[in-house]
Amino acid sequence: MSTDNDEHLTDLKNAILRAFPDVVFEGKITRHDGAWLPELTKENAIHDDDMFLYEALKGHKWSDVPRQFIYEMAGAFVLLTNEALIAFMGAWLMCSLENLTGQNDVREYFIYTFGRKEDAQGKDFTMSLLRAFNPEQLAVLCLLLAEFSKSESSNFVREHAHNAVKLIESLI
Repeated sequence: MSTDNDEHLTDLKNAILRAFPDVVFEGKITRHDGAWLPELTKENAIHDDDMFLYEALKGHKWSDVPRQFIYEMAGAFVLLTNEALIAFMGAWLMCSLENLTGQNDVREYFIYTFGRKEDAQGKDFTMSLLRAFNPEQLAVLCLLLAEFSKSESSNFVREHAHNAVKLIESLI
């Protein structure tokens, strides 16, 4: 990577650090905090990702969350409450910047979540996520998505990133 690219990546990371405070979060993490049964069954397995999120994030700040956990739960940020989404999104965003020219599931989930054009119900869900962010945070999301709309190797993924930029710009 060239020095310019290194500086650009540093600028993107610094924007995340400014917009997403790295403080211990004590609030509700998922809609199902503590509502899981002692034994997972086919009927209650829907809550297992919520349980994993709760156990990994409770009482932590986003910089405490292991990168491996974020990669294993690449799309699970959509299960967080609005408050937890704000508190922990920095971890997902930092991981999305890794391996910019290669495969990164965290980045792809981030792009698809905010850049898919779909039915009204899906759009309502995406909008409910976006409403959680303040204008500075939306600007950082937009900045990252604009970067991905240029740097992603897949036309399909770049198009989704571009769609996300347009959607977020309409809210700022």
